[in-house]
Amino acid sequence: MSDGQEMDVEALRSELDQIKDAMGIRERYEGATQIWLLFGVLVAVAAGISQYIVLDGLAGWLHWVNWAGVLGGGFTVWFLVTDTASEMSFSGEGKPHLGFQFMVVFLAVYPVSAVAEAYVPALSETAESAMMVSLILVMLGVAYAVMGASLRAYYVRRVDRYTFYVGTVLMVGLGTLVPHVEVLQTWAYAAFGGAYFVYAVAAWAFLSRT
Repeated sequence: MSDGQEMDVEALRSELDQIKDAMGIRERYEGATQIWLLFGVLVAVAAGISQYIVLDGLAGWLHWVNWAGVLGGGFTVWFLVTDTASEMSFSGEGKPHLGFQFMVVFLAVYPVSAVAEAYVPALSETAESAMMVSLILVMLGVAYAVMGASLRAYYVRRVDRYTFYVGTVLMVGLGTLVPHVEVLQTWAYAAFGGAYFVYAVAAWAFLSRT
């Protein structure tokens, strides 16, 4: 092996030590487990409001105002009042940027929905709303899987990463069921909010364990 190709033994040893010392999310990112509780509540509230919008036949654009206001406002308040929030770094040199990955995958729901709407007949407001919830759930589940896999680069222990994969199975499964279960087509937002709240509380309890 030439000099230019020689392995940096010390760097490799250091990296192996980090892998062996993989930590839980709670230890690596102080206060990060609170995010599950925060979004569990916020998603439940926003989903409840969206369910009311659907049942009352209100304008579809109110969903955008609702979710942006509840999730954006709630997260902003949490970030401002939580001392450790600004210290959490989910990006690093040579490592994937978790926030960017999540948003890219999740926001793919919009071009996907635009393509779907071009090939399906005109839908009722309830059916169109159910379709959007289905797509949102599936893409959200995929985004969770990507984040769970990427956290390996931050030496987060495998058992904690499984929390994201459980979320993937739950959300993709529910999103797939919505178009095929009549009651879910009407109550899609309520099902989303309830299922996510239960998942978020369970994830918080698991990740907060000692």
